[in-house]
Amino acid sequence: MKNKLEIYKKAILWIRENTIEDKGMTVTSKQKRVYPEVTGYYIPSLLEWGERKIAVSYAEYLCTIQKKNGAWYDSNDKEPYVFDTAQILKGLISIRSIIPAVDENIIKGCNWLISNVEEDGHLITPSRNAWGDDETFCSELIHLYCLSPLVDAAEIYRNKKYKDIADKVKNYYITNYKNEIYNFNLLSHFYAYVIEGLIDLGEVDIARDAMNNIKRYQSGNNGIPGLNNVKWVCSTGLFQLALIWYKLGELEEGNKIFNYACSLQNKTGGWYGSYSGKFIKKIVVKKKKAYFPNQEISWANKYFLDSLGYKERLEFEKQSTIFADRIQKEDGRYQLVKCELNKIQN
Repeated sequence: MKNKLEIYKKAILWIRENTIEDKGMTVTSKQKRVYPEVTGYYIPSLLEWGERKIAVSYAEYLCTIQKKNGAWYDSNDKEPYVFDTAQILKGLISIRSIIPAVDENIIKGCNWLISNVEEDGHLITPSRNAWGDDETFCSELIHLYCLSPLVDAAEIYRNKKYKDIADKVKNYYITNYKNEIYNFNLLSHFYAYVIEGLIDLGEVDIARDAMNNIKRYQSGNNGIPGLNNVKWVCSTGLFQLALIWYKLGELEEGNKIFNYACSLQNKTGGWYGSYSGKFIKKIVVKKKKAYFPNQEISWANKYFLDSLGYKERLEFEKQSTIFADRIQKEDGRYQLVKCELNKIQN
Protein backbone atom coordinates (compact mmCIF):
# COMPACT_ATOMS: atom_id res chain seq x y z
CA MET A 1 0.00 0.00 0.00
CA LYS A 2 1.12 3.53 -0.69
CA ASN A 3 2.54 5.50 2.19
CA LYS A 4 -0.21 7.02 4.38
CA LEU A 5 1.39 10.45 4.26
CA GLU A 6 1.48 10.37 0.47
CA ILE A 7 -2.16 9.34 0.32
CA TYR A 8 -3.09 12.11 2.77
CA LYS A 9 -1.21 14.84 0.87
CA LYS A 10 -2.83 13.87 -2.41
CA ALA A 11 -6.27 13.74 -0.79
CA ILE A 12 -5.86 17.22 0.69
CA LEU A 13 -4.64 18.57 -2.65
CA TRP A 14 -7.73 17.12 -4.33
CA ILE A 15 -9.95 18.89 -1.77
CA ARG A 16 -8.25 22.22 -2.40
CA GLU A 17 -8.43 21.84 -6.17
CA ASN A 18 -12.11 20.91 -6.05
CA THR A 19 -13.22 23.74 -3.80
CA ILE A 20 -15.26 26.11 -5.93
CA GLU A 21 -14.46 29.83 -5.58
CA ASP A 22 -13.75 29.41 -1.84
CA LYS A 23 -17.47 28.73 -1.39
CA GLY A 24 -17.75 25.00 -1.02
CA MET A 25 -16.99 21.52 -2.20
CA THR A 26 -17.91 20.36 -5.69
CA VAL A 27 -20.36 17.52 -6.21
CA THR A 28 -17.97 15.40 -8.26
CA SER A 29 -14.99 15.83 -10.55
CA LYS A 30 -17.45 16.22 -13.44
CA GLN A 31 -20.33 18.04 -11.74
CA LYS A 32 -18.72 21.34 -10.90
CA ARG A 33 -21.20 23.03 -8.61
CA VAL A 34 -21.20 23.52 -4.85
CA TYR A 35 -22.75 20.68 -2.86
CA PRO A 36 -24.06 22.32 0.34
CA GLU A 37 -24.62 19.06 2.25
CA VAL A 38 -21.10 17.77 1.65
CA THR A 39 -19.62 21.22 2.17
CA GLY A 40 -21.26 21.23 5.60
CA TYR A 41 -20.00 17.95 6.89
CA TYR A 42 -16.53 18.63 5.51
CA ILE A 43 -16.07 21.47 8.01
CA PRO A 44 -15.31 19.38 11.15
CA SER A 45 -12.98 17.17 9.09
CA LEU A 46 -11.08 20.16 7.73
CA LEU A 47 -10.76 21.71 11.19
CA GLU A 48 -9.39 18.48 12.60
CA TRP A 49 -6.69 18.37 9.94
CA GLY A 50 -5.69 22.02 10.25
CA GLU A 51 -7.40 23.33 7.11
CA ARG A 52 -8.99 26.19 9.02
CA LYS A 53 -9.05 28.73 6.17
CA ILE A 54 -11.06 26.44 3.89
CA ALA A 55 -13.39 25.45 6.73
CA VAL A 56 -14.14 29.09 7.55
CA SER A 57 -14.85 29.95 3.92
CA TYR A 58 -17.21 26.98 3.66
CA ALA A 59 -19.12 28.03 6.77
CA GLU A 60 -19.41 31.66 5.71
CA TYR A 61 -20.82 30.67 2.34
CA LEU A 62 -23.32 28.20 3.81
CA CYS A 63 -24.71 30.92 6.05
CA THR A 64 -25.41 33.09 3.01
CA ILE A 65 -27.49 30.41 1.26
CA GLN A 66 -29.66 29.32 4.18
CA LYS A 67 -33.34 29.83 3.39
CA LYS A 68 -35.53 32.08 5.51
CA ASN A 69 -37.29 29.11 7.10
CA GLY A 70 -33.93 27.71 8.27
CA ALA A 71 -33.51 24.95 5.67
CA TRP A 72 -30.80 24.34 3.13
CA TYR A 73 -31.48 23.06 -0.37
CA ASP A 74 -29.86 20.46 -2.62
CA SER A 75 -26.92 21.11 -4.96
CA ASN A 76 -29.30 22.39 -7.64
CA ASP A 77 -30.94 24.78 -5.18
CA LYS A 78 -34.34 23.31 -6.00
CA GLU A 79 -35.67 21.55 -2.91
CA PRO A 80 -35.09 21.42 0.86
CA TYR A 81 -33.79 18.24 2.48
CA VAL A 82 -33.76 17.24 6.12
CA PHE A 83 -30.58 15.22 5.62
CA ASP A 84 -28.68 18.01 3.88
CA THR A 85 -29.70 20.56 6.49
CA ALA A 86 -28.55 18.31 9.34
CA GLN A 87 -25.11 17.77 7.81
CA ILE A 88 -24.64 21.50 7.42
CA LEU A 89 -25.63 21.98 11.05
CA LYS A 90 -22.86 19.56 12.03
CA GLY A 91 -20.38 21.78 10.25
CA LEU A 92 -21.62 25.03 11.74
CA ILE A 93 -21.68 23.59 15.26
CA SER A 94 -18.05 22.51 14.88
CA ILE A 95 -16.94 26.01 13.87
CA ARG A 96 -19.03 28.20 16.20
CA SER A 97 -16.06 28.89 18.49
CA ILE A 98 -14.34 30.51 15.50
CA ILE A 99 -17.44 32.18 14.00
CA PRO A 100 -19.87 32.88 16.87
CA ALA A 101 -22.37 34.47 14.48
CA VAL A 102 -23.33 31.02 13.17
CA ASP A 103 -25.40 30.48 16.31
CA GLU A 104 -28.31 32.24 14.64
CA ASN A 105 -28.06 29.94 11.61
CA ILE A 106 -27.78 26.84 13.80
CA ILE A 107 -30.89 27.66 15.82
CA LYS A 108 -32.91 28.42 12.70
CA GLY A 109 -31.74 25.18 11.15
CA CYS A 110 -32.55 23.11 14.23
CA ASN A 111 -36.01 24.64 14.46
CA TRP A 112 -36.71 23.79 10.83
CA LEU A 113 -35.38 20.28 11.38
CA ILE A 114 -37.71 19.52 14.29
CA SER A 115 -40.66 21.05 12.43
CA ASN A 116 -40.48 17.98 10.18
CA VAL A 117 -40.91 15.50 13.03
CA GLU A 118 -44.33 13.90 13.37
CA GLU A 119 -45.94 13.06 16.70
CA ASP A 120 -44.77 9.43 16.65
CA GLY A 121 -41.17 10.44 15.94
CA HIS A 122 -41.23 9.89 12.20
CA LEU A 123 -38.83 12.39 10.61
CA ILE A 124 -40.19 13.29 7.19
CA THR A 125 -38.42 15.26 4.48
CA PRO A 126 -40.16 17.65 2.08
CA SER A 127 -38.58 15.85 -0.89
CA ARG A 128 -37.08 12.44 -1.62
CA ASN A 129 -36.44 13.00 -5.32
CA ALA A 130 -32.66 12.83 -4.96
CA TRP A 131 -32.88 9.39 -3.34
CA GLY A 132 -34.40 7.56 -6.28
CA ASP A 133 -37.18 4.97 -6.09
CA ASP A 134 -35.13 1.96 -5.00
CA GLU A 135 -35.58 1.39 -1.26
CA THR A 136 -32.79 -1.21 -1.36
CA PHE A 137 -30.36 1.54 -2.35
CA CYS A 138 -31.29 4.41 -0.04
CA SER A 139 -34.04 4.81 2.54
CA GLU A 140 -35.17 7.32 5.13
CA LEU A 141 -33.33 5.27 7.75
CA ILE A 142 -30.38 7.57 7.01
CA HIS A 143 -32.26 10.15 9.09
CA LEU A 144 -30.58 8.54 12.11
CA TYR A 145 -27.50 10.41 10.88
CA CYS A 146 -29.39 13.70 11.26
CA LEU A 147 -29.91 13.63 15.02
CA SER A 148 -26.51 14.31 16.59
CA PRO A 149 -26.60 18.05 15.79
CA LEU A 150 -29.90 18.29 17.69
CA VAL A 151 -28.30 16.56 20.68
CA ASP A 152 -25.31 18.91 20.50
CA ALA A 153 -27.52 21.97 20.11
CA ALA A 154 -29.60 20.93 23.13
CA GLU A 155 -26.51 21.10 25.30
CA ILE A 156 -25.06 24.25 23.74
CA TYR A 157 -28.25 26.30 23.91
CA ARG A 158 -29.77 24.55 26.94
CA ASN A 159 -32.81 23.59 24.93
CA LYS A 160 -34.03 20.22 26.20
CA LYS A 161 -36.65 20.08 23.46
CA TYR A 162 -34.00 19.36 20.84
CA LYS A 163 -32.71 16.34 22.77
CA ASP A 164 -36.19 15.02 23.53
CA ILE A 165 -37.17 15.16 19.86
CA ALA A 166 -33.90 13.54 18.78
CA ASP A 167 -34.56 10.66 21.20
CA LYS A 168 -38.10 10.28 19.90
CA VAL A 169 -36.90 10.05 16.30
CA LYS A 170 -34.15 7.60 17.24
CA ASN A 171 -36.62 5.34 19.04
CA TYR A 172 -39.01 5.49 16.11
CA TYR A 173 -36.43 4.15 13.67
CA ILE A 174 -34.98 1.55 16.03
CA THR A 175 -38.47 0.23 16.75
CA ASN A 176 -39.80 0.22 13.20
CA TYR A 177 -36.68 -0.61 11.18
CA LYS A 178 -34.96 -3.34 13.19
CA ASN A 179 -34.53 -5.69 10.25
CA GLU A 180 -33.09 -2.94 8.04
CA ILE A 181 -30.68 -1.86 10.77
CA TYR A 182 -29.28 -5.30 11.47
CA ASN A 183 -29.11 -6.44 7.85
CA PHE A 184 -27.00 -4.90 5.10
CA ASN A 185 -29.67 -3.98 2.56
CA LEU A 186 -28.62 -0.50 1.34
CA LEU A 187 -25.72 0.99 -0.55
CA SER A 188 -22.78 0.63 1.85
CA HIS A 189 -22.38 4.41 1.88
CA PHE A 190 -25.94 4.92 3.11
CA TYR A 191 -25.88 1.90 5.39
CA ALA A 192 -22.80 3.30 7.08
CA TYR A 193 -24.67 6.57 7.70
CA VAL A 194 -27.20 4.53 9.67
CA ILE A 195 -24.65 2.64 11.77
CA GLU A 196 -22.43 5.63 12.50
CA GLY A 197 -25.52 7.62 13.39
CA LEU A 198 -26.42 4.98 15.98
CA ILE A 199 -22.93 5.16 17.48
CA ASP A 200 -23.12 8.94 17.70
CA LEU A 201 -26.40 8.53 19.58
CA GLY A 202 -24.92 6.07 22.06
CA GLU A 203 -26.43 2.90 20.56
CA VAL A 204 -23.08 1.10 20.44
CA ASP A 205 -24.38 -2.44 20.98
CA ILE A 206 -26.77 -2.23 18.05
CA ALA A 207 -24.01 -0.85 15.85
CA ARG A 208 -21.59 -3.60 16.86
CA ASP A 209 -24.12 -6.34 16.10
CA ALA A 210 -24.82 -4.82 12.68
CA MET A 211 -21.12 -4.61 11.87
CA ASN A 212 -20.55 -8.21 12.90
CA ASN A 213 -23.29 -9.20 10.45
CA ILE A 214 -21.72 -7.27 7.59
CA LYS A 215 -18.43 -9.13 7.96
CA ARG A 216 -19.89 -12.14 6.18
CA TYR A 217 -19.84 -10.09 2.96
CA GLN A 218 -16.14 -9.31 3.30
CA SER A 219 -13.93 -10.80 0.60
CA GLY A 220 -10.40 -12.15 0.79
CA ASN A 221 -8.92 -8.76 -0.08
CA ASN A 222 -11.07 -7.19 2.66
CA GLY A 223 -13.37 -5.39 0.26
CA ILE A 224 -17.07 -5.16 1.11
CA PRO A 225 -19.48 -4.85 -1.83
CA GLY A 226 -21.35 -1.64 -2.48
CA LEU A 227 -24.60 -3.60 -2.22
CA ASN A 228 -25.19 -7.04 -0.79
CA ASN A 229 -25.52 -8.60 -4.25
CA VAL A 230 -23.06 -6.87 -6.58
CA LYS A 231 -19.44 -7.26 -7.64
CA TRP A 232 -18.35 -3.66 -7.10
CA VAL A 233 -17.33 -1.68 -4.04
CA CYS A 234 -18.28 1.85 -3.00
CA SER A 235 -15.16 3.81 -2.02
CA THR A 236 -16.90 6.08 0.47
CA GLY A 237 -18.74 3.16 2.02
CA LEU A 238 -15.44 1.42 2.65
CA PHE A 239 -13.95 4.38 4.47
CA GLN A 240 -17.13 4.83 6.48
CA LEU A 241 -17.20 1.19 7.53
CA ALA A 242 -13.54 1.45 8.56
CA LEU A 243 -14.41 4.57 10.55
CA ILE A 244 -17.21 2.70 12.33
CA TRP A 245 -14.86 -0.10 13.33
CA TYR A 246 -12.41 2.47 14.69
CA LYS A 247 -15.18 4.17 16.67
CA LEU A 248 -16.01 0.76 18.11
CA GLY A 249 -12.38 0.36 19.17
CA GLU A 250 -11.69 -2.42 16.64
CA LEU A 251 -8.37 -1.33 15.13
CA GLU A 252 -7.61 -4.53 13.22
CA GLU A 253 -11.05 -4.75 11.62
CA GLY A 254 -10.90 -1.10 10.65
CA ASN A 255 -7.42 -1.41 9.18
CA LYS A 256 -8.46 -4.26 6.89
CA ILE A 257 -11.05 -2.09 5.15
CA PHE A 258 -9.13 1.18 5.42
CA ASN A 259 -6.00 -0.20 3.77
CA TYR A 260 -8.00 -1.71 0.95
CA ALA A 261 -9.88 1.56 0.35
CA CYS A 262 -6.63 3.53 0.32
CA SER A 263 -5.23 1.22 -2.36
CA LEU A 264 -8.00 2.40 -4.71
CA GLN A 265 -6.95 6.07 -4.65
CA ASN A 266 -6.57 7.60 -8.10
CA LYS A 267 -3.44 9.49 -9.16
CA THR A 268 -5.39 12.72 -8.78
CA GLY A 269 -5.84 12.12 -5.04
CA GLY A 270 -9.55 11.41 -5.36
CA TRP A 271 -11.64 8.26 -5.52
CA TYR A 272 -14.28 7.16 -8.01
CA GLY A 273 -17.61 6.39 -6.42
CA SER A 274 -17.19 2.68 -7.14
CA TYR A 275 -14.69 0.15 -8.42
CA SER A 276 -15.50 -3.18 -10.03
CA GLY A 277 -14.11 -6.56 -9.02
CA LYS A 278 -14.94 -9.97 -7.58
CA PHE A 279 -16.12 -9.21 -4.08
CA ILE A 280 -18.98 -11.61 -3.44
CA LYS A 281 -18.80 -15.20 -2.30
CA LYS A 282 -21.71 -17.66 -2.16
CA ILE A 283 -24.23 -14.91 -2.93
CA VAL A 284 -26.34 -14.47 -6.05
CA VAL A 285 -24.83 -11.57 -7.95
CA LYS A 286 -27.12 -9.16 -9.73
CA LYS A 287 -26.17 -6.57 -12.27
CA LYS A 288 -26.99 -3.28 -10.64
CA LYS A 289 -25.77 0.06 -11.86
CA ALA A 290 -22.53 1.01 -10.15
CA TYR A 291 -22.23 4.14 -8.01
CA PHE A 292 -20.49 7.01 -9.87
CA PRO A 293 -18.01 4.61 -11.52
CA ASN A 294 -16.44 7.31 -13.71
CA GLN A 295 -16.60 10.33 -11.43
CA GLU A 296 -14.51 11.19 -8.39
CA ILE A 297 -16.99 11.92 -5.62
CA SER A 298 -16.15 14.62 -3.11
CA TRP A 299 -17.48 12.80 -0.06
CA ALA A 300 -14.93 9.99 -0.40
CA ASN A 301 -12.09 12.31 0.63
CA LYS A 302 -14.06 13.53 3.64
CA TYR A 303 -14.46 10.02 5.01
CA PHE A 304 -10.85 9.20 4.22
CA LEU A 305 -9.85 12.07 6.52
CA ASP A 306 -12.28 10.97 9.24
CA SER A 307 -11.22 7.34 9.20
CA LEU A 308 -7.54 8.27 9.16
CA GLY A 309 -8.05 10.55 12.15
CA TYR A 310 -9.78 7.88 14.20
CA LYS A 311 -7.21 5.30 13.11
CA GLU A 312 -4.35 7.47 14.39
CA ARG A 313 -6.07 8.11 17.71
CA LEU A 314 -6.91 4.48 18.24
CA GLU A 315 -3.38 3.38 17.40
CA PHE A 316 -2.04 5.83 19.96
CA GLU A 317 -4.51 4.63 22.59
CA LYS A 318 -3.46 1.03 22.00
CA GLN A 319 0.16 2.02 22.69
CA SER A 320 -0.45 4.58 25.42
CA THR A 321 0.35 2.12 28.22
CA ILE A 322 4.01 1.98 27.17
CA PHE A 323 4.47 5.68 27.87
CA ALA A 324 5.35 7.07 31.29
CA ASP A 325 2.59 8.86 33.21
CA ARG A 326 5.04 11.42 34.58
CA ILE A 327 8.15 13.13 33.32
CA GLN A 328 10.90 14.89 35.26
CA LYS A 329 11.36 18.62 34.76
CA GLU A 330 14.99 18.00 33.96
CA ASP A 331 14.05 15.71 31.05
CA GLY A 332 15.15 17.16 27.72
CA ARG A 333 11.75 16.50 26.13
CA TYR A 334 10.00 18.52 28.83
CA GLN A 335 12.52 21.33 28.51
CA LEU A 336 12.03 21.47 24.74
CA VAL A 337 8.23 21.72 25.01
CA LYS A 338 8.53 24.35 27.75
CA CYS A 339 10.93 26.39 25.63
CA GLU A 340 8.59 26.35 22.62
CA LEU A 341 5.58 27.31 24.74
CA ASN A 342 7.50 30.22 26.22
CA LYS A 343 8.25 31.45 22.70
CA ILE A 344 4.53 31.42 21.88
CA GLN A 345 3.56 33.21 25.08
CA ASN A 346 6.19 35.89 24.59
